[in-house]
Amino acid sequence: MPETAAHVEKILGSISLPSCPAILMSIMTESRREEPDFNQIADLVSSDAGVSASVLKLVNSPAFRRSSNIGSIRQAVVVLGLKKVMLAVNAMFLRNSIKAMHPAAKVYLEKFWEKSSHTAAAAMKLAKLFPGVSEDDAYTLGLFHDSGIPVLMQRFPELAVDNALYEADWENIHSREETKFGTNHAIVGNMLARNWGLPAHICQTILHHHDIGVFTDRDHPATSDVRNFIAVLILAEHLVGIFMETEDINELGKAPVHARAFQHLGMEHDEFSDIANDIWGELEQSRG
Repeated sequence: MPETAAHVEKILGSISLPSCPAILMSIMTESRREEPDFNQIADLVSSDAGVSASVLKLVNSPAFRRSSNIGSIRQAVVVLGLKKVMLAVNAMFLRNSIKAMHPAAKVYLEKFWEKSSHTAAAAMKLAKLFPGVSEDDAYTLGLFHDSGIPVLMQRFPELAVDNALYEADWENIHSREETKFGTNHAIVGNMLARNWGLPAHICQTILHHHDIGVFTDRDHPATSDVRNFIAVLILAEHLVGIFMETEDINELGKAPVHARAFQHLGMEHDEFSDIANDIWGELEQSRG
């Protein structure tokens, strides 16, 4: 089955990809200037109550722990930096742009957004262990790597209740989706990311994040950065699955795909077990 943009659009039918909001475009435009005006960006953030709340929530989260809470948008912009401000804005608009009518889908989406937020925090924590792996980009990918799922749900509400699709058999998730829906969430997520102007390496990571070939195929087009991010995502999602009790803690790091990630990153299982407890502690704080 051809995996092209035209094919995906045909499958989606009347469901279009959420448009990149004007305020996000304005923030992106300013941030790409040779000398971005942080005051202008702070004004843009302040002009929308939802955006302001999202930025303040992020800067005061355990992932960016400070000695005291920040209440000023200007201070939040300086502390977070432009990338993380755009993350907060992106996440808010993505969540608000996708609605669910089916009761089961509503419940699933709440869990989905919770999982995405936790995965972002876990991925950033893991990225700190590996020189050259961007913490900001790891956080972005934690939030957006599965963004194709809620978009697909607009056309296929039953996607939300097919839990077996996402809780096991990492390597075959996409083939199962393609058999049932005619496309997969990585293709749709890649299209969404490109539509929202995310960097090329982020888009490529989203496209390949369930592709074992990035670790086994020497001729795979994925760059070393993409491979690093996919390995980090695999481990971050696993930790979050255990934290959210969709995976068994006794299976920590035991799946073949976890071994692939360990090997790629040069990480030992015992090291992963140690960092797991730190990450679970931070995730627990975010619930409070």
